[in-house]
Amino acid sequence: MYGLILAGGQSSRMGQPKSLIDYHGKPQYLFLLDLLMPYCEEVFISCKPEQEHWFSPCPTLPDNGMFGDIGPMGGVLSAFEVYDGPWLVVGCDYPYLTSADIVKLILSRSEQFDTVCYRHPTSGMDEPLTAIYENTCADQLTHSFRSGQHSLRHFLAQTRVNRIEPLTIDHLRSIDTPE
Repeated sequence: MYGLILAGGQSSRMGQPKSLIDYHGKPQYLFLLDLLMPYCEEVFISCKPEQEHWFSPCPTLPDNGMFGDIGPMGGVLSAFEVYDGPWLVVGCDYPYLTSADIVKLILSRSEQFDTVCYRHPTSGMDEPLTAIYENTCADQLTHSFRSGQHSLRHFLAQTRVNRIEPLTIDHLRSIDTPE
């Protein structure tokens, strides 16, 4: 399994790159890199090509231009272009994730499912940026892109997904604004 840290967003609401914020004594992308490394063959930082220098010398996986500027789906599609996967995907705006959360995702994998993701216990919404995308969903993901549907959350609603509850709701808290 490969790891993918999604760090290529605009961060317009935050006012600064979320991947570079220091929550744990280091930039968030390094915290997540350390978190995923024990469970992945290799971990990549997904970003826009012009952002690659932010993450040097870490391995980056820049968005493939053929996918345009479509957000997280572009990062996951770009990852599948490089390696078949499976891909353990984590957004850079989840500073409360722990290794126990990663282990729970991994242990929830099954051949019955194309993806496994956390489901927010209050809203009931899938969390596509804390998920594992198996090899079996790559073609479906490409089809979704080609049909103009670029939302990973919408994609999860169309696939065989194992939705799991988080260990604690705080671990799924996405930090998107300075407040």
